[in-house]
Amino acid sequence: MKKYNFTQELANQINNYQSIDAFYTKIMKTVEPANIGFIYIEPGGVVGMHEAPVPQLFIVIQGLR
Repeated sequence: MKKYNFTQELANQINNYQSIDAFYTKIMKTVEPANIGFIYIEPGGVVGMHEAPVPQLFIVIQGLR
């Protein structure tokens, strides 16, 4: 078994779309263009509005209401 680390510290800051305090790390590459990865958004952070260039999957694993 191989263990992978996808912590925020290893993620890249999202600088596009006027994003604030948002970070992304890709999990895998696919044959068809798609984004599959972890996105970290700090409290008060945002990923700016934009049309997604490829299909994306977001799974919320923690957050505040």
